[in-house]
Amino acid sequence: MAKKRNKTRSLEELFTDPEQLKRMQAHLYSGKPVLERGSGFAEMLQAMVNATLQGEAVAHVTDDRAEGKSNKLNGYIDKIVISDAGPLSIRTPRDRNGNFEPELIPKRQREFSSGLDKQILASI
Repeated sequence: MAKKRNKTRSLEELFTDPEQLKRMQAHLYSGKPVLERGSGFAEMLQAMVNATLQGEAVAHVTDDRAEGKSNKLNGYIDKIVISDAGPLSIRTPRDRNGNFEPELIPKRQREFSSGLDKQILASI
């Protein structure tokens, strides 16, 4: 029988960096809105978005290779996107063939305000 997992996690389990943990605790206890500009949640959201983009790129290259196409990751394109939590530094991976189209934040998009940022944070 599978063990039921408790979804409630402490802040200490979510943040391994002690400085980031202190910033998050200070913001939470301040009573300010969670997605306020400059909050620690912007830092967390940025890390999650970058990890998701990396996963999309790896999946794309893996699919290309499975189809017999030669392709690999080839650096990043850095850009700033605007979100409800403030500006985010995004590193969109590139592929050698130049046909990777990210779904989370498409090329040339400069805003991340479709509500996905709130959904990502709510799922934690």
